[in-house]
Amino acid sequence: MTTLRVRHSVRELQNMYDQGNTKPLDDLIRAWIGIKSLPVDDLNSFFIIGGYHGEPFEGQGATLKQYWGGYCNHGNVLFPTWHRVYVLRIEEALQSFEPDVMMPYWDETSEETLRLGIPKVLTEEKYELDGVLVDNPLQSYIFQKDVMDVKGESLYSKPEGYKTVRYPLSGLVGTQAAQEKTEIHNNKFPNHTENTALLNENVRAWLISGSTSDKSPKPKTTGTAYKYFRCLDAPNYTAFSNVVSASEWTQNNSGHTIVALEDPHNDVHLAVGGFDVPEQGEFGLIAGANGDMGENNTAGLDPIFFFHHCNVDRMFWLWQVRNGHTDNFEIIANYPGTNASGDIAKGGQGPAVGQQDDEQLTMETNLYPFLKGDAPDEIYYTSNDCINIETQLGFTYSDGSLSTIVDREKNEELSIFEDITIKSTKKLEVSNINRANFKGSFVIRAYAQVGEKTFFLGHRSILSRGDVSNCANCQTHLGVVVHFDLFDLTQEEIEKASFSVEIQHREHANNDKSKLQIFDTRVID
Repeated sequence: MTTLRVRHSVRELQNMYDQGNTKPLDDLIRAWIGIKSLPVDDLNSFFIIGGYHGEPFEGQGATLKQYWGGYCNHGNVLFPTWHRVYVLRIEEALQSFEPDVMMPYWDETSEETLRLGIPKVLTEEKYELDGVLVDNPLQSYIFQKDVMDVKGESLYSKPEGYKTVRYPLSGLVGTQAAQEKTEIHNNKFPNHTENTALLNENVRAWLISGSTSDKSPKPKTTGTAYKYFRCLDAPNYTAFSNVVSASEWTQNNSGHTIVALEDPHNDVHLAVGGFDVPEQGEFGLIAGANGDMGENNTAGLDPIFFFHHCNVDRMFWLWQVRNGHTDNFEIIANYPGTNASGDIAKGGQGPAVGQQDDEQLTMETNLYPFLKGDAPDEIYYTSNDCINIETQLGFTYSDGSLSTIVDREKNEELSIFEDITIKSTKKLEVSNINRANFKGSFVIRAYAQVGEKTFFLGHRSILSRGDVSNCANCQTHLGVVVHFDLFDLTQEEIEKASFSVEIQHREHANNDKSKLQIFDTRVID
């Protein structure tokens, strides 16, 4: 019987290193140095693999406005499976340098992350390898080639020599005006150690949805950590897989909102990358912070992307184990979120490279550009090829946070969250938010006011293009619909409540702030 290879958490490897077993972490560093040093036309190079997600756009994505641009699937049912094979692809490239290396995951809901933030090996500038300090390959990537946004969103173009950045820095350098603005902004944050502290506090604030002064925090139900827990109870793969399908399921079924795996995934992208806001937000968000992870165009070219997505895939596997879908799951045919054109109204992206416009996505849809083995006849992975990570792909995950809740009789890790008293299963639906009013990713935050008491209902992260005017499909689907649980309100309070929505964003189109308030709210069962 073949022994399963194990993907460990980053902190497990760090603990091994600190206890004298440096080989696992050293080999990982060597492998990352290797793939980042390959020529840009080598299929195992980080430039090629990191670029599959977004820029540099290829094929239809480089020329047709209705296409998203990259290969990645967001806002549709292929989100979990496409990214599962994507992480497998970077792992295979790493193994071409160090055969025993497995791609580690950043355990984003672990006690250490909630208390400290990002594992230090992902943020430190230097790493001691064989007694010599080397540039840490996990902290950033220096572009080996110009990346030009050929679809008109020149804001995201990057020159050769550009170094990826994270919150609180900005990486928008595609135009002269943006470059000048970014330089002024980044000059305010010259110290890497201080910047890392700000980054970690921002990540912790997103995860716990509360004050980061508490060094032993219990995440609130409005935080990203709780979203990860909630997604494990999604009733089927289609609703679990993406925000479009989850929104539809929530709208048409009674009970709590359904949290898709894609939802907390989006949060972490913005927590690490940042997203520009005109004023400081609830957790002291820094205006002007536009790191690469906050934009789909460039997120895949920051090495932390793959540690994040390895954990996203681990959560996918935990959902499968918890719900009895380790060997099979199905896509509900013709359901919102199953069309390649995407339902932009609820967060879809449009077709990815290789897909046909208006194509129905199924378990047999090719997951471009990922080939199975060295097949000369170009056989691509499909979702059916990557259902069971153990029997089909030959690996498993170490026990990390939330692992024990796969047993519905135990739910042992519920104690990490604040005490929850659910007073209502009703939901607030927010609709008719026009994406055209915002450039880039933005966040929707909802509140209920009952008398003098304000209830924060939660947030929804929207990963969006820098300029939807260049996306024909976006222009026909400009509305956004999101839902918020009303856990903390009694029926009487719901009846008395007035609801408000705050939108945090980079830049309002035409600077007409009156348009910000065009939205509808209603309470649904």
